[in-house]
Amino acid sequence: MNDAMASSGAYIPIRPSRTFGIPVRGVDYLVRQWGDDSSPPLLLLHGGRDNSATFQFLVDAFHHDCRIVAPDWRGHGGSGWTPGSYWLADFLLDLDVLVHECLADTPFPLLGHSMGGNIASLYSATRPERVTKLIMLDALGNTLERSPVRIADELSELLVRLSSPARFRTYRDIGAMADRLIEQNPRLDATRALFLAREAARSIDAGGYRWPHDPMFRASEPTIHTVAEWGQCWSRIEAPVLALLSSDPRPHAATGDDLQVHERLGYFRKLEIGRMGETSHNLHHDRPRPAARIIEAFLHDDGGFRSLLDTECTGLRPDNR
Repeated sequence: MNDAMASSGAYIPIRPSRTFGIPVRGVDYLVRQWGDDSSPPLLLLHGGRDNSATFQFLVDAFHHDCRIVAPDWRGHGGSGWTPGSYWLADFLLDLDVLVHECLADTPFPLLGHSMGGNIASLYSATRPERVTKLIMLDALGNTLERSPVRIADELSELLVRLSSPARFRTYRDIGAMADRLIEQNPRLDATRALFLAREAARSIDAGGYRWPHDPMFRASEPTIHTVAEWGQCWSRIEAPVLALLSSDPRPHAATGDDLQVHERLGYFRKLEIGRMGETSHNLHHDRPRPAARIIEAFLHDDGGFRSLLDTECTGLRPDNR
């Protein structure tokens, strides 16, 4: 594809968004919003090396009106970068400020994908009075646990990565970026790939384009290593939780190992879970309409929620159901 194709063939949003800026702990954050300020709130958190526009297809599939707020994390999308690493606690602290600035004292439902889902679960554990419902999309903590934790090796590797200059992968045009997205997820159709690439693309002085996330983001390490540490947090979540997992998880992801998944489920007090068929890690790209139906039924206590979950999803159920 080329730029001409990208401009003419991209997905056209049904519900356009608007963006605004907020200073958060020394970083200029870009925040995206859909809907009217007077509508009930819903906060969306994207995953690593992504941005808030990733939720456009899901938002377009919602039937209920709400005020949807979605920030670009530090080092991602239109938000500022930091001179160093990106630690899990930084994102959690940023989220606490964003909630105060965007939603004041209003309790709200919280949805996060991948890294955003993990951070959402930590926030729900540490600020349980703020979160009314929690939805986690293909997120259940770290990747497969390594025991014992190779902390000395990981710190040594971190020093090497931080001492190396950041490198961008560049693309000749936006169409090439869309091709890369389809290569990573063959289920993604061309119109949606072009929309995501166009929203994310940043031009460079030498010509061509790059993705909008800071390359140094990958140099950071999480500060939670074990399932037991994640579980201690999850056990404090008071809100009902919905976990939607993909049918085709990423290699070595904890969400792809049923034994790992069942071990983690036991830490949640109130959990509904399902694995959506014909989806990859970005299930909100692959099947936004059924995902939106399940999410809205969960948020609005729809009496048909469980049958809908059983129809659209397969497999996993927590023992405490």
